[in-house]
Amino acid sequence: MKNPISSLKEKITQYIQLRFELARLEVIERLVNVMGYFAFMIIAIFLVFLIIFFIFLALAELFNQWFNSYALGYFCTAIVILICSAFVFMSSKSIIRFFAGKLAWLLTKQKEEKRANDESDDENA
Repeated sequence: MKNPISSLKEKITQYIQLRFELARLEVIERLVNVMGYFAFMIIAIFLVFLIIFFIFLALAELFNQWFNSYALGYFCTAIVILICSAFVFMSSKSIIRFFAGKLAWLLTKQKEEKRANDESDDENA
């Protein structure tokens, strides 16, 4: 017959190991979600950059035809790019808040879902 204290010690050790493994897996899951979000954002930014680049090239060609001058067409396009850049820099705080909010949501979404499930289980009981 086993000693009850050693049996309790084994159960506690096993419980602590399982809790540690669960915490480790939760951290890995969150890191993978964040890394996936960053990879998606990098790809999206690259595609948006390409789209904007070709739109500005088309705009430059349009200005070239309107003014019959390549220099004036590209100069007007540069002014449009400068105005767009100023707009982006002026709204940078809201852009940063948007991405920070998304990142915070990614890091806390599992806890909120688990909490909502626990509350619904408590109401059903």
